[in-house]
Amino acid sequence: MDRDRRRRFGQNFLDVETANLLASDIPLSAGDSILEIGPGHGSLTEPLLAQGVPVTAVEIDEECVAYLKDKFAGYSNFHIVNQDILRFPIDEWLKENPKPWLAGNLPYNVSTGIVAKVMPLLKKTHGFMCMVQYEVAERFCAEPHSRNYGSLSVWIRAHATGKMLRKIGPEHFTPKPNVDSATVLLTPRPDPLDAPLDFFDFVQDAFSQKRKVITNSLSCRYEKAKIAQALERCEFAPTTRAEELSPEELLKLYEVLKSN
Repeated sequence: MDRDRRRRFGQNFLDVETANLLASDIPLSAGDSILEIGPGHGSLTEPLLAQGVPVTAVEIDEECVAYLKDKFAGYSNFHIVNQDILRFPIDEWLKENPKPWLAGNLPYNVSTGIVAKVMPLLKKTHGFMCMVQYEVAERFCAEPHSRNYGSLSVWIRAHATGKMLRKIGPEHFTPKPNVDSATVLLTPRPDPLDAPLDFFDFVQDAFSQKRKVITNSLSCRYEKAKIAQALERCEFAPTTRAEELSPEELLKLYEVLKSN
C-alpha cells in the first residue's frame, strides 16, 4: 500500500503478537458478537475470529476490503462492510446484533469522532475496546482535577467508565507512528447521564478557556452575575473551574442556569 493512501486513511498496521494480546483483553463469552472498526489487514480480526465469535468488520479502504475478503474467505463467522464508520448505521446494526462488543485500532485522525459517535449507543453493547493515540487515551480516561480532563472526558464519562489497558510503542506498527498508542476499555455505565444534547455544547463552552474560572468561560452564554448566582445555588466556589467539576456537577450547574 502506498504512503499517500496510508496517510489518507490514517493507517498504521499492528503486529501479530500485540494483536493477539489485544484480542485476549476482550472478555468474550459464548454467544457474543463483535463489530470491528477499521480492521486494516486483519491482525486483530484473525485472533477474534479464532475464538469462534461472529465478526462484522467496517473498513473504509477498498484495497483492505479486497485483501480481507480473500484472507478470511474460509471463515463463515466473518462479514465485512466497505464503508466509512462515521457513515455506518451502527444503531441499525445493533437492532440485529444485540449486546455485541465493539473493537478497533482507530485511525488517529478520526478516533475522537468515532468514539463520540459510539458513546450514546454504548449502553446497547458490552463495551468498546479501542486503540488510540496515548494522549487521546489519557483524555478518554481522565478524572476531574487532572490536567487531561476536558469536554471529551465529560462526554465519555457521561456514558461510560474508561480504563487504560496497555501502552503500545511505535515499534509494534508498520509504518511506525511518531507517537505512543494505548488501548482503552470503555464499559457502559448502568446509569448514563440523562442530559440533552445542548448540555454537551454547554460543556464545550465551559472548557473553552480551561485555565480560567467557569464564570469567564461561560460568559459567552450567560451574564456573569447569573453564573455567580448559579454557582452559589450549587454550592460551588466562585473560583470554580470546569476541570474541577464532574459530569453530574456540570449538569447540575447547567440545569440551574437554564431554569433562571
